[in-house]
Amino acid sequence: MGTEAMSGDEARALASELAALSLEDAAPEELVLFPEVAEEYFRDPDGVLHAQGRDEAVGFGLDVAMLTPYALAVVVPVIKFLASVVEETAKEEVRTSLSERIRKLFRRDAGEKQEGEAEAAAPPAFALSLDQARKVRQTAFDQARGLGVDDARAGLLADSLVGRLVVG
Repeated sequence: MGTEAMSGDEARALASELAALSLEDAAPEELVLFPEVAEEYFRDPDGVLHAQGRDEAVGFGLDVAMLTPYALAVVVPVIKFLASVVEETAKEEVRTSLSERIRKLFRRDAGEKQEGEAEAAAPPAFALSLDQARKVRQTAFDQARGLGVDDARAGLLADSLVGRLVVG
């Protein structure tokens, strides 16, 4: 299912947020122009990326090669991957929760708190596994390389992206 459960606006907002976070590490000087570049990118992704590839203006007079459009292009498949991971994790939590709730129905005092039981246990925070983090990094790196970004910049972008997801 993945991003199908999200509206286009939600997916775009998540992509923008994650791209901006990764740029804080990879290219902080570009954050000043991030909103304009993001707007232009989402209006015409191919036009912005092709202009970047030719070192031409991206629609509003900027004529330097920026990492921002590539960051936006890279996070789209990463968001899709993360949506599928979160969805699978949620399904597993529901399965676990259902069996626990059914067991509580077997007890006579199902509606009462058991002695020593927590008042309201907060669900554990979601975190990527090492394998998932590696997949995110590889997805981001491959996407950047596919867009023509050199290895060093693709690695920087992929590392900053996964770093933001893992460290926060």
